[in-house]
Amino acid sequence: MVGVLIRMKLAVLRHSTTDAKMALSGLGWTAGICLAITTLVLAFFDFSHPRLLMDLLAVTFALWALGWMAGPIFAGEPPLNGEHFHRQPIPRRTLAMGLLAAALVAATTAITLVAFGALIVFAARLSWVAVVVSVPAVVLLLLLVVLLSRVVTLLFRSLARSRIGGAVTATVTAAMVSLCSFSWVLIIGVYLLLEYGFPPTFSTVVRALPSSWGLLAVEAAARGDWLWTVGPLVAQAAVVVALFLAWSALLGPQRLARPVVRGSSAEQAVRRSPLFRGDQGAVYLKELRTWWRDPIRTQGIVMGPAFSIITVLFPLIFGFTAGFPFVGAASALMAAATCANLYGQDGTALWLTLTVPGKEKADVRARQLAWLTVFGPLTLALTLLGCLLHGDASLVPWALAGTFAALGGGSGLLIWVSVVALVPGPDPHKSKNSPMDHGDVTGQSFMMFFLVALAMCPALGVAWAGHALDMPALLWASVPVGLLTGALCHVTLGSVAARELRDKGPDLLHLMRSGTPASTPDKPGESTAKSPFETMSGKRQTLMWASMAAGIVGLFPQGLVPMGIKLNGAQDKVWFLALHVPEPWQWPVIAVMVVTGLAGFRGAYLVYRAEKRRLDAAADATSPRHKDGGDGQEPEATAPATGTDRLTSA
Repeated sequence: MVGVLIRMKLAVLRHSTTDAKMALSGLGWTAGICLAITTLVLAFFDFSHPRLLMDLLAVTFALWALGWMAGPIFAGEPPLNGEHFHRQPIPRRTLAMGLLAAALVAATTAITLVAFGALIVFAARLSWVAVVVSVPAVVLLLLLVVLLSRVVTLLFRSLARSRIGGAVTATVTAAMVSLCSFSWVLIIGVYLLLEYGFPPTFSTVVRALPSSWGLLAVEAAARGDWLWTVGPLVAQAAVVVALFLAWSALLGPQRLARPVVRGSSAEQAVRRSPLFRGDQGAVYLKELRTWWRDPIRTQGIVMGPAFSIITVLFPLIFGFTAGFPFVGAASALMAAATCANLYGQDGTALWLTLTVPGKEKADVRARQLAWLTVFGPLTLALTLLGCLLHGDASLVPWALAGTFAALGGGSGLLIWVSVVALVPGPDPHKSKNSPMDHGDVTGQSFMMFFLVALAMCPALGVAWAGHALDMPALLWASVPVGLLTGALCHVTLGSVAARELRDKGPDLLHLMRSGTPASTPDKPGESTAKSPFETMSGKRQTLMWASMAAGIVGLFPQGLVPMGIKLNGAQDKVWFLALHVPEPWQWPVIAVMVVTGLAGFRGAYLVYRAEKRRLDAAADATSPRHKDGGDGQEPEATAPATGTDRLTSA
């Protein structure tokens, strides 16, 4: 049974893995290997505090366990799960044992095993008896994190389609994105911990976690304390058995009650105010209810504020609070980046709009107004709260200008990107548990992030000019400039999006139904209508996204931000590399970081352009003109299909 399930899992992965998934998996494996080697090397270090090494290993193992718990939120559905076998006459315990063995056959398990080898290295520095005890401790720790991941997967599945599950998913995502973006803070924090050690209370708590019980057993074995050697191992084995039994009981068809988001009752019906009348009012009311009820929209509501709040809390380690006034602007920026697939989230319900000609503009404007209603008061409240907590009035015009520009620019750009760069996903009633199964919106989010940041530049540029010239009036003029920029983006891009929706609506409906553009031919030249992201090889995608990551880190956190700190005359070095070098070298380092960031973006663009040119060359080679030998004869003209005809065919 075990061998059959392992071969089945490998076959599923072999036939379902695309180049894009391989590229993302390759990046994840590379990062995991680096972290595993770092964990292994950590066990060789000597510290001034005698118990600091054990505390660091306990924290590290707890973080690995946390990573396995958070993995189900992002990794998507596992290749094999109990629901695939619920019609087979297989005993539940036998099935659980086979699925556990199949789960252990994975690259992530091998990488984690290398990281947990640090426990054996730690034991080797104590005694040979500790080494003997460390081997079963490593096995139990590996089984603990794998089973913990499987149980959390089932529990998360029960919440995935509820608003609570959406909020949890968004918060975890925001924490991980913020952690990856500002890991410099953790590096400096680790440096301080190495110098002063962990607080006693924290050390006691982290050692009490099940992931640290193997460390306690190894240390006790080195001291000859056999009660504390056997006790933690027995307790850890009991936890492993309990998790296995819980997982076995939950296998098969979903037994946990699926949360239901209930609509309003007749007594709670919304009063028909003038704001909800007419075509635009009806769509606006529908959108507000969708924002409140849909778990996917809940993720979008929570993601922006959670990311911005967690991000500004990191520098508090150094007493740096200058980021507080910009919490609202960062929330609006991230909200626009994560909510730019509005039509894709609705799925094939777009046909309800297309079957009523002339209502596209009302639909677009209502969606823009609903997004502003949800995020406008929230981001402005965060901005005012951040300004009050920081207490420096000189940053208020900067914060207000950035917030207004991000709100207006985001409301216009997100609806435009939602139409011109739609990412197809499952219909809401077929929505899966993991956000990775809702459509890959990575490229769309990156594009929105930089477009909204670009829309904020005029207002922030005026604020910078007022600050540099010491002209308070010009500094405060950035606020109306931000309002004007946002209004122009809202009106102009909304009109463009409505026109695109009217002209290409049937094609978008076909894209959401089939997952491929309507113009994709079935014969040679099939790749001509595909996006370069779809046809790009795994190696090229890895190179492109690595260049994009280098561009983001180099240009923003290590280039423009320290430049702003120096121009502002602040003395806080925080985690920025340029501010930690001698004064004469700070500006050159900032320049190098900016150039590195721009070079990273250019490298990503060149990889994309090369793939685009390859697709264009393939399209030219398979065009009818080339097939006919270039005789110059034009094909017989046909009348273009009307929107109604295309909608009917779709």
